[in-house]
Amino acid sequence: MDHLVMASVNHFGGLDFEVDFVAKLLSWAPALEELKIDWKGEKDCSMVLAKLLALPRVSPRAKVIVTFL
Repeated sequence: MDHLVMASVNHFGGLDFEVDFVAKLLSWAPALEELKIDWKGEKDCSMVLAKLLALPRVSPRAKVIVTFL
């Protein structure tokens, strides 16, 4: 994952295992600049978004972009 610069997660539902996957991406990819998430879940997004924004990142340039479908 040392060379991963951009990643996309489609049909994100906000489930715990999906948040854990995003956490792994942010903590394992030192070159990551952009992580796009396409939200398609019916779960309350405010709590999940707060979790996503609070996740630690190994890359200081990593941006998390969430779009709602």
